[in-house]
Amino acid sequence: MILTFLYAIATSVQARRILFLKTHLRCLFQGNATTYPSVMFYHNTLLDSYKESKYPTDDYENEEFMTSCLCKNKGDARLKELLWYHGDMRLCTIYPQQQVDISSWLTYQYGRTFFPLHTTNSCGNSFQPEYKIYILVEADLESYKPTATTKATKVEDYGLIISWTANKNIDLIIETDLDTVVKFFIASMEGQCYINNGLLLKRIQTVLITGKPCFYNNDLLNTPPAKKFIDEADWKAHTEKLRILSDTARIASEQCKCLEVAEYPSVVIYPDNIMTETETERLQRAASNETLDVTDVVNDDTIQYHEVSRSASKSLDMLDTLEGSDTKKSRPVSCTDIISTSKHIEQTTFFSIKDAPNVPTKSNFKNSMAEVTEKLSTNNDKPPNVLILSDSIIALNNVKGVLEESLGTDKYTIYTLSFEDARHDAWIENAALVVVCGNVGTEIGSQIVEYILHGGKLLALCSDVLHILLPSFKTAEVRENELVHFSYGKWKHVRMMHHIFCYQASPIRTRFSQDHEDVKVSSLSPPPSANVKDKRGNSHLFDVKVLGTEETWHTPSILLASLTGNAGKIIFSQIHLEVDPMQYELEEGKFKALKESNTARLEIFNDLLNVHLGIELRKTPQVPVTYTPAYFLGRHELKLEMLERLKDKMESNDTLKSVKLKIQFCRSSTSGPSASASFLPIMVHQCPDNFSTIEYFENLTTKELGRLVIYADVMTSSMDVTDGHDLQHGLAVICRQQTQGRGRSKNTWLSPKGCAMFTLQVHVPTNTILGQRISIIQHLVSVAILSAIKSLPGYEEIDLRLKWPNDIYVGNHVKIGGLIVTTQLTFNLNVCNIGVGVNLYNKEPTCCINDIIKMFNKTYNKQLKTISYEQYFAIVFNEIERWMNIVQSGNADEFLDAYYTYWIHTDQEVKIVSRSDASQNVKILGIDEYGYLRVRGDDGNIFTVHPDGNSFDCLKGLIVPK
Repeated sequence: MILTFLYAIATSVQARRILFLKTHLRCLFQGNATTYPSVMFYHNTLLDSYKESKYPTDDYENEEFMTSCLCKNKGDARLKELLWYHGDMRLCTIYPQQQVDISSWLTYQYGRTFFPLHTTNSCGNSFQPEYKIYILVEADLESYKPTATTKATKVEDYGLIISWTANKNIDLIIETDLDTVVKFFIASMEGQCYINNGLLLKRIQTVLITGKPCFYNNDLLNTPPAKKFIDEADWKAHTEKLRILSDTARIASEQCKCLEVAEYPSVVIYPDNIMTETETERLQRAASNETLDVTDVVNDDTIQYHEVSRSASKSLDMLDTLEGSDTKKSRPVSCTDIISTSKHIEQTTFFSIKDAPNVPTKSNFKNSMAEVTEKLSTNNDKPPNVLILSDSIIALNNVKGVLEESLGTDKYTIYTLSFEDARHDAWIENAALVVVCGNVGTEIGSQIVEYILHGGKLLALCSDVLHILLPSFKTAEVRENELVHFSYGKWKHVRMMHHIFCYQASPIRTRFSQDHEDVKVSSLSPPPSANVKDKRGNSHLFDVKVLGTEETWHTPSILLASLTGNAGKIIFSQIHLEVDPMQYELEEGKFKALKESNTARLEIFNDLLNVHLGIELRKTPQVPVTYTPAYFLGRHELKLEMLERLKDKMESNDTLKSVKLKIQFCRSSTSGPSASASFLPIMVHQCPDNFSTIEYFENLTTKELGRLVIYADVMTSSMDVTDGHDLQHGLAVICRQQTQGRGRSKNTWLSPKGCAMFTLQVHVPTNTILGQRISIIQHLVSVAILSAIKSLPGYEEIDLRLKWPNDIYVGNHVKIGGLIVTTQLTFNLNVCNIGVGVNLYNKEPTCCINDIIKMFNKTYNKQLKTISYEQYFAIVFNEIERWMNIVQSGNADEFLDAYYTYWIHTDQEVKIVSRSDASQNVKILGIDEYGYLRVRGDDGNIFTVHPDGNSFDCLKGLIVPK
């Protein structure tokens, strides 16, 4: 009773403290924003570690006591009010308002949760726009305390992280509002002084920010650590990485140019402050209705853009106000200044893209060609993705192993579906099968309902999904690790592990019987149907059938639920079909029983997949992969020139190390080790048996592209050969079969025999038309692939199309190809590695070009020849070079005409979301000069959107750039 009374008093004091502080700060933040103070919580974190650090203690005390040393006007800072203090912590107000220029900082990149700090990447607060403020949060990098991580304050709970930098501290700029920052102050005042990664909080300070942070391509840096910095050495390595990036950003910002990070050659930092007096003069000319292009660069494979205002006169007026007429010409004008002052945004492009009415409204394909497409797509309405969602790493690996053995790698792509991704919609229409192991909760359960309603197939293994989808089933707890007998089909009296909970229709049983109990009690039969409600509250009827029964209580072990009038099906197993017997190696009795039942387990697993869920199984046993050597093809003098140029980069015996692969050029006197996943011997003076160099070079008409080829029958990925190296402009890497094909983002590209796969390295100077907008190259290559085939006499009506940004389709529904582009900026050169995979004569996993040709011949009584492997590569390289020359010569409109002829998005409506999760429906108009989608909102505004990086469908998660 006394504790309750004391708790009530403490709660009352807390509420009064928050109310007082909130009221007081609201009074301070009234009127003209220029008169606001800075409110600062400060914790003197002077530790013994500082005495040993490279940062002088005296400087630390002198510079940091009144305000942060990062503030531009720190010399003017003076204390106004001391609102609160306790020990070495204080809360005070400072005049004038402190300002931080974040032009040399780095953008905080969402979608990842471990760099620069471990965060949840979410803020649950709905900010009050009238009290929106920015705060500077500083934490001491020297005070890393991993044991404090579990009780640390998560800074992302108090606002939206905008940018960061690191030196002796880690510094964050966070967008928040007054109420939220008060809570942050109170939490810190009450002693919650550790934040993410167990770092000691040093300062929270409201600030005014100017400038815009640098962007960087962080894919290589933003990989999950093997351990969460649990020792001092790991943490020091991480902090050194933060400081290296921050130092490079400062230099890039000062020099107003993109810089490659010396210690991380694949990481490029792009500053925002790239406008000079020349651009300022262009802005002034734009006041007389001239168009203006202002480009910016961000973190993607290549370069992106920012929106630009046509109302340039307004921008100039407001810039005058911000800068002052006496200073605006002497300092580079920030792109941010121009963009942030624009009230009416409209994207302008170097391609002279017209508004929607002038974009082609229909492709010039014959209507009757749809008959061919329809026949091809009848059995391929779902992409061949198999997704595994599991709350256990062991179960996930077990299921993945069984699926890889049963399905093979030519027909289906197997992915792990994270719980975060499962909460979004992108995967729902992009999975042929979903396997769920363990508990997922009601939120994801409702997503699974949507998936089933879209015709999805689900295998739920010992999961609460059963209870979620069939709520009439109740739970009866059983003994943990229960070994039971059950029967399914022809498999009788199989001994396997039962789920710890038994879902069944009433009556509820508390447990199974002991083995010695002579009891045979039948539970009531489950209902033959069940109603399930979707997110909109609509009911859907499922037919329920028991496929397998536990033999003691006769409770349902395996059930089938089929959606009435729909292809959606669910298999529920309350038996651990995913359990590998080796998990119970130390329990002799269970291990022996499970080992004896293991063959039956795998057979039951496969039968459920094939018979009830319609998943195709591997027809032949899996054959171990045998890697093959590669062959260097082309004119002898060109090969020698390339090898001579690479001489300084190669080690002894003409070996070259890429990121994942060691390459050896084997001359006539050299014999290297056998090919493997990590080693590729390349025969310089030999020719392959499986590739006709005569046919290839007879069809090749290029000047440079494809004139040198590295060919192999089997390798990991053609991208591995070029990864990280400036090898040769026009070099093509071709392989018949890949074992680790790459797709966009984290996707895998299935690479069966018959799929035409290559990587082409092209060098594009940055001072050229294409070099300044290098991200458009993926669209250029896509157009080249289609125009290569459709330019052959008689092949014009073959129904090939483009889906933004990088997919090749038959009609509107069947994907047969895609591409990925990675770009390195080397001095004044863009080194682009273009990886392409197109189904040429492989029927799996969807269909292929030559099948389309055969069906076209049959439907229209034509005699078109199928396209050979060698001919395909040659004509595609011809077209890529042709289109590059067209764009580089300034005739980009010709390229756009072809692009819009082929693409499938004319007048398509999609849903986009903002960073604050607000969504709206928009209509697609076209692409901008960097290849991103231009759309028109319901309010008539035209703007550009980016993909959000999801792994399944770009158009399912478009976002508005900030």
